Amino acid sequence: MLFSKDDNTGQITAALLKDGNTETWECLFLSCDNPVCTCRSVEIVLTPLNDETHPDQPWYERRVNIDLAEKMVTTASKNQETPEDFEFSNFFQAQLNDDDFKFMLGEHFNHKHEITETADPDSLDVDFDFEKVEQDGLLYGYNEILPYGDGIQVSLNHVDHTILDLYCLLPKCPCTDTILQIVPSNRLDTDVEDWYVLGLQYDKKHWKTEENPPNPMSLDALRSEIEKQNPGFYQILKERHKKVKRIYLNNRQKKFLATQPARTAKVVGRNDPCPCGSGKKYKKCCG
Repeated sequence: MLFSKDDNTGQITAALLKDGNTETWECLFLSCDNPVCTCRSVEIVLTPLNDETHPDQPWYERRVNIDLAEKMVTTASKNQETPEDFEFSNFFQAQLNDDDFKFMLGEHFNHKHEITETADPDSLDVDFDFEKVEQDGLLYGYNEILPYGDGIQVSLNHVDHTILDLYCLLPKCPCTDTILQIVPSNRLDTDVEDWYVLGLQYDKKHWKTEENPPNPMSLDALRSEIEKQNPGFYQILKERHKKVKRIYLNNRQKKFLATQPARTAKVVGRNDPCPCGSGKKYKKCCG
């Protein structure tokens, strides 16, 4: 593995082999500062340590741009990349292995996670399907809106699972319902059938099973494990719902309402299904 990180100082170094010798470089990782951008591009600024080949240059650097999704070096603009950087980038890439890419992904995620959780929700520019939210009550997941935000984990039968929490975003809907999709963490990017789908009213702590996977745990056992492993679980859901709804309302105001022509609102009967998608009658939900 090329990279190493000092646990005390946080310094990251890369040990590169050249002509039978080891060159040690200090590494600075730079990632996109947009919290909701899902690109996996990083720029690594490398500075040589204890360099004796440039005695008249006490400090110089090399820059390498890497697409972590494609596991390849990318070319910077001609105005930014020197021929020396281009040659160095190819030399650098040739020495990377899978462990190095895992390390870089970890550094990339840590940076994106930090800026996500500290960002002002009103500053986030997020694309929503406003029509489906407003007309069909489409739910959105916390990590669908904030892909690098805090995740919720639970271990079930010695297998790590991720809890995907989906919420109603309708402005006037006061519901506290959330859909919890519980998926094996190592299979998040694949289509899986052996997952749990639960409904929960977090204010009343009322749970129900929405779908049953093969050989499921009982609902009581699932609830017990989630509560035990996630102290303050219901308050966490409440805060996450409040945050994503705030993000939605801000983007709705700027992107959706500003473009809508004046129109007569659709009248919903008191005994009609609530447009928020809760499944309740309008008079017992948002009415």
